[in-house]
Amino acid sequence: MNESQIIEDPPIGQNLGNPEEIITFNGKNYSQTFFDDFSGTKLDTKRWERCPEWQRQDAGGYWRNSCSSVKDGNLIIEAKIENGTPISGAIRSRGKFEQTRGLYKIRFKAEKASGLWYAFWLMSDKVSNIGKGAKDGGEIDIIEILPNDPWMPKDKNTYLNSAVHWDGYGDAHKSHGSQYFIDDSFYDQWHEITFEWTKDYYKAYLDDSEKPFWDSAKDGAAAWGGIVQSRNYMKITAEFGKWGGPIDENALPARMYVDWVKVYKEEE
Repeated sequence: MNESQIIEDPPIGQNLGNPEEIITFNGKNYSQTFFDDFSGTKLDTKRWERCPEWQRQDAGGYWRNSCSSVKDGNLIIEAKIENGTPISGAIRSRGKFEQTRGLYKIRFKAEKASGLWYAFWLMSDKVSNIGKGAKDGGEIDIIEILPNDPWMPKDKNTYLNSAVHWDGYGDAHKSHGSQYFIDDSFYDQWHEITFEWTKDYYKAYLDDSEKPFWDSAKDGAAAWGGIVQSRNYMKITAEFGKWGGPIDENALPARMYVDWVKVYKEEE
């Protein structure tokens, strides 16, 4: 199979938004394909499922179903220590909503705590395909919120990380990333992220800024393994790991609150 033969996956769950809601972004019209404002009292299982309770990363932490909940109009992703074990929440739209390209929007606020990070990201079941770069399957990290990266200088140890991973997670694994540095004023405040995924680039915008904090075009598509063409599902997670710095139990539990998630598809 050559690059021109990679076929875009058909979407899943395109009736989970209001297709009559049309917005214009960067000169293109988009119709809504997904919407959740977490207005109920429990997770909407038509849209989401809790991620498997796997061990995550290198700090002995686990995803736990008890750490994701819906309350007071928000999704709450919690990170804490329970009986000496770091545990955190994670949900995904796998098999319920999956889409190739479009606009992905989230409104959230996050509490700062060393030892962990929060993320809003897109995953493909084809991420382990090897040999065609990211085109035939990739992980797209729209934002990973790093409160305390121990390998960075103190004035740059908290940031938004955006990245793409491809060719699986073994010896062939490749990735490329971009950082947007923030400070403590970012935390405990509501923010909006708009992620624009086209056939040519990725761009991510914070709040009302017209300038993207992540623009894959600056490096060129090749640096990112090419632009992902697989169908991806959404994930909203928190996890502990050495990348997040030493665990500060005094700052726990820490939470990410999500007010809403919206997804749009470009109009034909």
